[in-house]
Amino acid sequence: MVRKDAYLLLREFDKKHYIPQKSFDYFTNIYTNQDMALLKNLVWGTIRNLVKIDYYLKKLIKNYKDIPPASKWILRLGAYQILNNFKPYVAVNETVKIAKNRKVRGFVNATLKNLLTKKDEINLPEWIEYSIPKWLYDYLNDNFPNDFVIEYMKKSYSINPITLRTNTLKISRDELISHLNDYNVETSKHSPFGIIIKNPQFPLENTEYYHNGFYYIQHESSQIIPLILDPKPGENVLDMCSAPGGKTTELAQLMNNEGTIMALDIDIDRLELVSINSKRLGIDIIKTKLISGIEYSGEKYDKILIDAPCTSLGTSSIHPEVLHRVKRKDFITYSDIQKQLLENAIENLIKTNGSIVYSTCTISKEENTFNMKYIKDKYRNIEFEKINLEKYNIKYYFDGYGYYFYPNDTLIPFYVAKIKIN
Repeated sequence: MVRKDAYLLLREFDKKHYIPQKSFDYFTNIYTNQDMALLKNLVWGTIRNLVKIDYYLKKLIKNYKDIPPASKWILRLGAYQILNNFKPYVAVNETVKIAKNRKVRGFVNATLKNLLTKKDEINLPEWIEYSIPKWLYDYLNDNFPNDFVIEYMKKSYSINPITLRTNTLKISRDELISHLNDYNVETSKHSPFGIIIKNPQFPLENTEYYHNGFYYIQHESSQIIPLILDPKPGENVLDMCSAPGGKTTELAQLMNNEGTIMALDIDIDRLELVSINSKRLGIDIIKTKLISGIEYSGEKYDKILIDAPCTSLGTSSIHPEVLHRVKRKDFITYSDIQKQLLENAIENLIKTNGSIVYSTCTISKEENTFNMKYIKDKYRNIEFEKINLEKYNIKYYFDGYGYYFYPNDTLIPFYVAKIKIN
């Protein structure tokens, strides 16, 4: 039953290139926690291993590209289990049952048993070992040091842990940890507010501590960005791409809920989440406005955050589907939007002691390094500030303008630059 539902979700991914959260939410009302964990493992594991799975299957099936999608996704689901140490008998037999007719069942059964026999004989190129698309592997090697490429691939092929950000407006990190002892937690290595949940047993949005506003679920790289902007109590701050409010509410936390934050976004449903999260966390200095950061004009701001929309390739350990959705041409599409955001941010910044932090959760130079060069060439009166990432124990690659975070156990790849007008 679980494998059949995993197959249905994979077919949904095939059609939409993503799986809506509501699709998983439907099954939470049906399955036990254990079965729900298996369902997610089967779905996201298959997607995470998709490049590798297809490589194996192409070695075994002569005209693999011509197989109908329905049969292909059954094969992929079974292959994931075989390549990742599921019990062979269960993996083959339970997967075969998904097929509707005898011919397809026979084909799937024979192919999966053939994979069991021959998988150890097939040599894998490095990009296949980490299940990275070849075009992205080549791009990384053309643009980054080898050790960065290796760490990116390792991270992409792993599962990122769940990290909480302590809401210090209501509770200290040590106090929150004492409440969460039963959850198997540890303090994060980089963020002063972070708590790593090693083995969550159920959704962390369902705890009393969440509803009381003691924490926000936010990965550790994201928690570093507001610290770099360093807003002070009483300042006037603009967040140009705020929804759903993780960095926005952290800005308010750093300001001790004193001052003003204008939070912009173009998605009304996601913008509403900023208000909902603010209320839960006990924050009342955030004002929201449904407008693009490209179009907005208002008063001048002391500090501006641009957590820009991007290709999100740094989030592949959290959202493995991104590796199959993004194409090389998307770098340019997003870069055009990001340049417009940067230009408008400069127009909305106070000219004395104002600063802009630009960040993305992607690794393309078109969306990061080349944007910074564009801004530097266009505005001769700006400079890029040095960021002390050693303070947060973050290894980085510096491009002359900003910083690419090396990923590790808890950090995902991120880019950040800090701009000041002279």
